[in-house]
Amino acid sequence: MNKILALLLAISLLIAVPIAAQKKKVVLLKFNKQDSLLRVVFEGEETFINKIKVTTSSSQIKMEFPEPFDLKSQKDLPFEIIPSEKVVVINLKEKVEIKFFKLSGPARLVLDIQKREPQAEKQAEKQSEQQTPVTQARGIVIDAGHGGYDFGIAYENLNEKDISLALARELGAVLSKKGKKVFLIRKADQYVSLSDRIHFVNQRSPDLFISLHASMSRNFILYEPASDEQGSNDYSIASSQKKYAGKSKVLSDSIEKAIKDEFKDEVIRRGMPLPLLHSVGAPGVFIEYPSPKIVSYDQQMKTRLIHSIIQGILAYGF
Repeated sequence: MNKILALLLAISLLIAVPIAAQKKKVVLLKFNKQDSLLRVVFEGEETFINKIKVTTSSSQIKMEFPEPFDLKSQKDLPFEIIPSEKVVVINLKEKVEIKFFKLSGPARLVLDIQKREPQAEKQAEKQSEQQTPVTQARGIVIDAGHGGYDFGIAYENLNEKDISLALARELGAVLSKKGKKVFLIRKADQYVSLSDRIHFVNQRSPDLFISLHASMSRNFILYEPASDEQGSNDYSIASSQKKYAGKSKVLSDSIEKAIKDEFKDEVIRRGMPLPLLHSVGAPGVFIEYPSPKIVSYDQQMKTRLIHSIIQGILAYGF
């Protein structure tokens, strides 16, 4: 009898193991749309979500999952989705700007899809080109990324939009005390569209343009306008920026050195076809500070970061 029971137990285990092995992870797909921003969220087990690999182009998002999964989604999705055993492809109807990041509690992969507004951007560029040249110092425009319902990277009770706004205000205040003319694209927690940001910058024809964002890593990352050789053909540099591309690189060089001197850390440099950076008529740079998931942005940290950015700006010659 004991042998029969042991045999039955062994058989049941052999049956149970394949069944357990075949059980797929459940992934929930949600979306929310406000104006020109579409937020797509994939939610599931943390170890599973953290292993998703994402690649994007101007009109497609491809996600590679670590193993087969069961996708459960909302109805009436505003995009074409093609799921397979371990891959999800999202096809978008038009060219967009895509930013993605991962959050915990619950674990989520968040895709922020911002509609490009080429007509508005061309109009802003045209207005910039028609402006009369000004010989006197025109100041600096500081852009605090995100704002309003666009939170950017979120971690516990911290949001990228709030950190960037605090840094922009402090950076502007210190530069103002040094006698520099400062313009903030947003002074409060408000949403500002891409086309409105471009128009704001080009309307003022500043000497410098700085945009502040958080990275998804421990690194400082500086973005400068990409040359055609760097793959910018998908969103080419506007003529208003082409004449400043060299100065944008010098500005990035100066800020990189200042950050390295202050933090004794690596600074990653990237040339990318970012719509805002490519459309402004001024030397410009995107500064991504380390993720708030990794670095605490207390007053001491903010002061050090502001100091390094200012040292870079002054070294550039502003």
